[in-house]
Amino acid sequence: MRRIAIVCLTYLIISSGALAREEALKLVIVSPGGPSAKKVEKYIGQFTGIIADRVGIGEESVTGRYFTDRKAALDYLDKNRDSFIISSLGFYLSQRKSLNLIPLAQIELSAGSTQHFYLVVKKGIFHNLDELKGKTISGSALYQDPRFLNRIVFDNRVDPSSNFILQPNPRTLSALRKLLKGKLDGVLLNGVQYESLKSLPFFKDIAVVYTSPVIPEVGLMMIDTPANRKLKDRLLTALISLSDSGEGTEAFKSFGMIGFRPMEPASLNKVITRYDEK
Repeated sequence: MRRIAIVCLTYLIISSGALAREEALKLVIVSPGGPSAKKVEKYIGQFTGIIADRVGIGEESVTGRYFTDRKAALDYLDKNRDSFIISSLGFYLSQRKSLNLIPLAQIELSAGSTQHFYLVVKKGIFHNLDELKGKTISGSALYQDPRFLNRIVFDNRVDPSSNFILQPNPRTLSALRKLLKGKLDGVLLNGVQYESLKSLPFFKDIAVVYTSPVIPEVGLMMIDTPANRKLKDRLLTALISLSDSGEGTEAFKSFGMIGFRPMEPASLNKVITRYDEK
């Protein structure tokens, strides 16, 4: 649901009247393991009325692309450098050098602007990471960059690609049902996914065997080009203003979000150091 929220809210952002009318805007959403384009379109349709009211540049001036496949996204970005990108911290860390990325805004969740990842198991079966070595784990979070999973999510305690049998699954609930039936040994969840489980009947049947360190959120980033530098401030103003508007607040709340807030690139220095360590 969080990925769907990012896609929907992206279309709110690009419709803001704060953007210059004469410039083109390329916005690329990269969500490995995210919902299909067909499913995303259904949710975006809910916002068409708001978009119509807030358009500041014509639809012909906006190019929006959505990718669930990392390679396809990178192929597109290689040919379209004047792009703003909505994606995750893992994407930023893995591509920041090759794409010359600058982080611009942070997703602010209802529970705060940082999150943990959780490795959950069926209660009473496993009790720690060592017991899970060689076992099968699943979840949409496994579509993240492998180095990010190793260095940041698992904090160098285990290398998931060599210590576990990985079965990435974009359908989190499906993976959890398999877990409870004994067809999987563990499921890796992000913070939003884990919090959403607390209201479900089977939450009492699962246990957390590992919680990641706090991981900062990144939502909006840009490839550092002259064209993007010209649009950056106006795009950020539009994005942040949505958090304070009646329309924006209602939309964000429906997806468990407060909105977006600007961020200083230096705030990611510690996590970058961890990611780059030899």
